[in-house]
Amino acid sequence: MSTEHNEHTQGDNTVNYEVKSPILETLGISKAYKVGGTLVSPVTDVSMQVGYGDFCVIFGPSGAGKTTLLGMLMGLEKPDIGEVFFKGSSIFGYSEDQRTMIRRKRVGFLTQSQYWIEGMKLVDNVALPLYVQGWRRSKARKESKQILEKVGLHDMSNRNPLDLSAGEQQKAALARALIKKPWIIYADEPTAHLDSESVVDFTNVLLATSEELGITVVMVTHDLNFLKLSKKWFFMQDGRLWDIADKRNPFTDIRQAIAYIEGQEAENGGAL
Repeated sequence: MSTEHNEHTQGDNTVNYEVKSPILETLGISKAYKVGGTLVSPVTDVSMQVGYGDFCVIFGPSGAGKTTLLGMLMGLEKPDIGEVFFKGSSIFGYSEDQRTMIRRKRVGFLTQSQYWIEGMKLVDNVALPLYVQGWRRSKARKESKQILEKVGLHDMSNRNPLDLSAGEQQKAALARALIKKPWIIYADEPTAHLDSESVVDFTNVLLATSEELGITVVMVTHDLNFLKLSKKWFFMQDGRLWDIADKRNPFTDIRQAIAYIEGQEAENGGAL
């Protein structure tokens, strides 16, 4: 079968890829643990595909297995059964050191909380991944300032990141992820601690920058803003994952999914 080829440019890097092959794929992955003598299976027989440039959302109730799944997608935790493929290669076919190097150089990660080096200006905190790679300080700082401008923080480069608001810190964290020119960004509830205005601001910046740079985003979230805006989404419950296009999916369209999440939030006092 012939395969189309395409490319996109990130800074001075041109990335070539096959359009029809996914950047991320799992085949029947499962994971189980023993907790107090009881076997718990947070992930069961999960198969999924995420294409280049996709903005993918994985959502579901607490305890559904989303965080465990994310760890396996990132190559942090090996499945008991099944395979995880990244850019066409089995990620666990690489050594632990090789997986660490891939994550360090070309994978971004966003979490609820940010970690900054005290006494280091924002521009240097954002440039940290480049310092680790051996970049000259002047070149790394120039790149950092360009990325900070892209996320709307160009006038804060000399600030202490700890003095920034929660929303500004999350955008700074996005800048630190983007500076590596990543193939993919994994995000674990990145807006959980933000107010509604900051959520909208961060959402707009994340969508705009990932689309502009052609970066794939895989996000675990309960935030309905992302669910409504994403082009590809999965529902996870009791360790199993459903694609919206899968006939087994408990929802026939995104409106049913939103209604489900809103109902779960109401039952849990406004948060899952």
